Amino acid sequence: MQAGTYEQASAINQQKTGRRLNRQAWGIAEKIKQVDDAITPDCQQWAFEVHPEVCFWALAGERPMALNKKSKVGVSERVTVLTPVFPEIQRHFANRPPHVGVDDLLDAAAAAWTAIRLSRGEAQRVCEPECDDKGLEVTIWY
Repeated sequence: MQAGTYEQASAINQQKTGRRLNRQAWGIAEKIKQVDDAITPDCQQWAFEVHPEVCFWALAGERPMALNKKSKVGVSERVTVLTPVFPEIQRHFANRPPHVGVDDLLDAAAAAWTAIRLSRGEAQRVCEPECDDKGLEVTIWY
């Protein structure tokens, strides 16, 4: 990584993109780097990128979620589109570890839906992939 602190990373991001880096992105930066260092083009059949809100958009008939995922009504909105795929989703809320947020569980379920679709050959990509300098396809699946 180029930056050793959140402040440094945020300043670099602002310089390159015009936007500050959010704390959540900084919090997972080291894990992203570990995956990036380990992944090869051959791995991309089982390791791929998703964005939960894109998955929810697709689950909702290509309509974005209208409500914040951390609000009660936002959780309900996401549960509504996930229930046909995972009918027991409500039960998992009660059984989740105490440090796992409901929004994180919902995001994981949306990613799992995409993994199921990818294994069946049904998943779609946001765009045609470009390849990075390692030969990895850069795209988001849903």
